[in-house]
Amino acid sequence: MPSSSINPPLLDPAAVEKLRKVAGDLDPGFVAEMAQLFMVETGKSLIELKAACDRADAPMLMRLAHSLKSSAATLGLMKLARACLILEMDTKDGETGPATQALVTAVCDQFEEARPVLIQLR
Repeated sequence: MPSSSINPPLLDPAAVEKLRKVAGDLDPGFVAEMAQLFMVETGKSLIELKAACDRADAPMLMRLAHSLKSSAATLGLMKLARACLILEMDTKDGETGPATQALVTAVCDQFEEARPVLIQLR
């Protein structure tokens, strides 16, 4: 397995470029709008994620982690997407385990690390 998949970069500029190409010249603020929307929606999702963890609701944790993983990857937030993938895999059997709380914390930490990058996306 390539080391980049084990220790991915914080931001993959190629993913951001793909988003820019989707909007083309019609909406130069598209990436910034997507980043802003992601920050707002992820803030809500992290509250739900923590609550699901407190309830040991593995199916909800898995769904939230899967959704966050996809959205993070779309914006090129590879470290956050990786943290979400690990949480998703931890809960895919329908149960939480001894590492679940730490994995939820890691997702939250990765989001906080990505926040300044998101703010600067244009």
